[in-house]
Amino acid sequence: MTAIIKMLLARGPLTRAALAISVAFLISAPALAEDFVFPTPIPFTNSEREALFAAVNGETTREQRKQAYLAQLARLTSMEDAELQDVEELEALMQSLLESLPDDPELNAALGSTTSFKSSFYLDRLAKLSLFSRRGNRMMDRAVKQSPFNLGARLQRGISCANMPAFLKRARYAVEDLELVREQVGNRFGKEFLGFVEFYLAQAYERNKQPDDARVLWGKVAESDTDWSTKAKQALRSI
Repeated sequence: MTAIIKMLLARGPLTRAALAISVAFLISAPALAEDFVFPTPIPFTNSEREALFAAVNGETTREQRKQAYLAQLARLTSMEDAELQDVEELEALMQSLLESLPDDPELNAALGSTTSFKSSFYLDRLAKLSLFSRRGNRMMDRAVKQSPFNLGARLQRGISCANMPAFLKRARYAVEDLELVREQVGNRFGKEFLGFVEFYLAQAYERNKQPDDARVLWGKVAESDTDWSTKAKQALRSI
């Protein structure tokens, strides 16, 4: 926006009123596609995600570490037998990386997602469940508020909230985030990524009391040629 204002000034003198109108228009105008920052790409299979995480060593760059940690988070949250120790290890690694990347919205949101995920290991201890859930949600909300056009941060919060029980009332954030990611990313990362986003968007619809939208979208994913087709068919049978 600053560059555009400079360009306007370079064309000749502007009255304060004219400049104010120009700035107001820029602020109110819809975000352009180039304003958005796309998510960090990670492997689609858990075996590839595990290999990427295991390959981290002393020569791995900060961005490569971030990619590996995002892959590990995706792997752990998709496993039925994930262990708390592994989640806490990842949380510590992300916190360490944030010391050198403190303003990275995607990484901050991913740390929030990891912290929130810890709450799933304390279903019989409501105090800890509430503590980790609320702490993680605050971190994700802060990352999105500070960088609303960062689709990586939006994706992290969207998937995390889509997986939360309906009584936590976070599904509306998942709908908001994943609709935006789907709209802006589309097929940019291939059909598997789109199937992944749409599967969880449908789950968010269901938990946000939008069953008709959930059926339609799960139906679309079920008919797709992706690894998410089978999961979508199973989900359709449950509603």
